[in-house]
Amino acid sequence: MIMPGNLTKTEKTYFVDDGAKRGPLTMFRVRFHPTEDKLLALCVDRRVACWDLNGELQTVKNRKEKCVVGELLCPHEIGWIRGFDIHPRGESVATGGSDRTLRLWRWTDGRPGDKPLQQVAAHDGWVEAVVFSPDGNTLATAGADRSVKIWSSSDLKQKHSLTGHARYAADLVFTPDGRFLISGGEDGKLIVWDTQSWQTVRTIDFGGANDQYGQIPRHSGVHRLAASHDSRWLAAAGGEKLDVFDLASGELVASERVSMDVAFQPTGNVLVGGESEVKSWSYQAEKFAPPEKDKNGKPQKAKSIPGESLAAIKRGDWSLGMQFSSDGKRLALGKADGTVDLYELT
Repeated sequence: MIMPGNLTKTEKTYFVDDGAKRGPLTMFRVRFHPTEDKLLALCVDRRVACWDLNGELQTVKNRKEKCVVGELLCPHEIGWIRGFDIHPRGESVATGGSDRTLRLWRWTDGRPGDKPLQQVAAHDGWVEAVVFSPDGNTLATAGADRSVKIWSSSDLKQKHSLTGHARYAADLVFTPDGRFLISGGEDGKLIVWDTQSWQTVRTIDFGGANDQYGQIPRHSGVHRLAASHDSRWLAAAGGEKLDVFDLASGELVASERVSMDVAFQPTGNVLVGGESEVKSWSYQAEKFAPPEKDKNGKPQKAKSIPGESLAAIKRGDWSLGMQFSSDGKRLALGKADGTVDLYELT
């Protein structure tokens, strides 16, 4: 297990530009390739950005610092790519977009192929999230049609369609042990699904649902999800808060006033979250506890995340996308200026 210390920014910044004059491409999801030194990200574009982590720094027009320049791959003909994931063995990349399609791209020679291996019409609305199961055999997608769909990752044959959200399903996460899939929606609900039966285990009330729909910066309900390395804790982030829940009971065990994005370290007890300002904690899991009740039996305010604060990182408004590398030693943070920064956990 990696022992937490601090987050230190590396010397390289990763940048991508589509050549248009509309301004930088806002990053909103990032992924490390599991077996190669490659970094991928979703941005406000119809393609996925891809970088060589060991790439050379280059001078970039209208930027003060030199950057590693990426390329844009996995094209969807129209709209944005809204969700994507990389196969846990690095064999393929799956993308879903506002064109309502789910596409699978073979990973070849250090990059996704030029043409999709498979393509299906996935949802009656935008495909908001795409995630592989830990064993790589299953893909799950969440859509603006309020459904969660389960697919075979080899041929994109649909296996199940799950319903339960009253508004669009915004994000998905499998627990590392593969037992559960959790969906979070604009309705402020978290639904825990059993991956053997695909039945609902429980529904958790995150709250935060309001009259702001879709692409409003202060997102309604749940925006991003993360599961801890030991599959015990679920973190959910929305427009006003980050909550941590006990997956076994569904009880709220900690809450912070940071918003929109969250990630657990896959090798230890570190949690990061936040949008314009990212905060991080080396949490003490044994101190997670439900809120105490007052004399009338009403739950009091949830306590803050127990443990040591590691760092606070400024990255600018509407900056999204965060993920740890599989070894837990690096953290990638997407930014609204078209860049991704890397931090080392030292």
